[in-house]
Amino acid sequence: MSSKSMDLIVVLTLSVFALLSVQTINGVTVELIHPNSPSNPYRNPTNNQFDWIRQEYDNTRSRAAFIHSRLRDDNPSKFKTEMMPYGGGYFMKYSIGTPPFETYAIADTGSDVTWTQCQPCTGCFPEISPIFSPANSNSYQTTLCNSDTCSIFGSICSDQKICQYYLTLGDESHTGGEVATDTLTIGDGSFTNVIFGCGDNNVFFPNVTSGVVGLGYSSVSIVKQLGNKIRGKFAYCLSPQPDSKSYICFGTDAIVSGPDAVSTPIAVSLDKTTYYWLSLESISAGDKNFPVKQSSTSDTSGQTGNVIIDSGTTLTIIPADVFDSLKSELMKQIPATPVDDPRGSFGLCYSTSDKFKVPKVIAHFSGGADVALSPPGLFQQVDEGIFCLAIIPDQDLGIFIFGIMSEVDYFVGYDLKAKRVTFKQSSLQIAPNFKLRSIG
Repeated sequence: MSSKSMDLIVVLTLSVFALLSVQTINGVTVELIHPNSPSNPYRNPTNNQFDWIRQEYDNTRSRAAFIHSRLRDDNPSKFKTEMMPYGGGYFMKYSIGTPPFETYAIADTGSDVTWTQCQPCTGCFPEISPIFSPANSNSYQTTLCNSDTCSIFGSICSDQKICQYYLTLGDESHTGGEVATDTLTIGDGSFTNVIFGCGDNNVFFPNVTSGVVGLGYSSVSIVKQLGNKIRGKFAYCLSPQPDSKSYICFGTDAIVSGPDAVSTPIAVSLDKTTYYWLSLESISAGDKNFPVKQSSTSDTSGQTGNVIIDSGTTLTIIPADVFDSLKSELMKQIPATPVDDPRGSFGLCYSTSDKFKVPKVIAHFSGGADVALSPPGLFQQVDEGIFCLAIIPDQDLGIFIFGIMSEVDYFVGYDLKAKRVTFKQSSLQIAPNFKLRSIG
């Protein structure tokens, strides 16, 4: 790693997640793995330190198209590449079955179904890690078509009256197989009879993941299934650096509170229940504020939402007009000359030789939740000595996403019972030669 890339190393003081020794299943904490970390078994070893963020630009665009397709039941043809439903998320280690079979999956708030590849495969995509075999689990059970479990999953039936699932994941990718229940182990907590998809017919992008841990809002997601066992709460703290630790926790460990914590309501409409919709009222840079158009969705209580907070999307997508205003203002306030992205993707870039300072950029959510974006998440190094804004404009899809780069260095807590998301800035220790300091 170059000395310039070392400038962005952030050491997280994870005070909220101090309860790493879990005594009950009400509180469990496990480490999350950065997608570009050497510890990620699905990381391409031939990639350099910048390839992943380059890929995440494409993945973010593709993810927005995928969400657009799900919400509107269409198939956007303007994207020439296949739609990638995953790729930007942090990886979570967990176990399935009895005895526990350890595997990795993307922890995704933008997905509701938890699924993994299963043996024997009629059509599995290539995978680096071993594949789960139900025959080796004493607690694995298929579900019948007339069961409540099958109706919750909203699935189809086989000729043997076994409940089946089928998910379309992109232009040509999909996963299908049995709807089953088994024991799910997360850290020190074990949860029995958890519903998941045991996929034996999968067409997917090889070596991206073995599956997904669905953390979405619908009734089939893990957080809804575990319900009172985790008190309807989960939280995570993400580091922007591959060599720093990140965490996700459930239950009593997931209480994010304190004088600096800010909360905003979750708006959920009946036809869009997978996603966590928030109301982003405006974005400010320094003392300039740029309103964001409202009313993408609303729930029965009148809460409105216009942006999805999504742990499976890397970059933040905002309306094109807001992006243009933000970019223009940043160019005025940053005392350096912008440079072109060598590959023409990112809209605002600077050279580190300028030692530029970053104005404070704040996302203003409803309920007075003002979230100041962390400088290491706001600008990402995309080439040697080139840092680019990790916010991009919408391309006429009307899908706005608050991605993980805008969430880094925060404790982000989800309370499904209270229907709110809480942000609390983590304690940071910035490296002395860190060049992207915040102004003010």
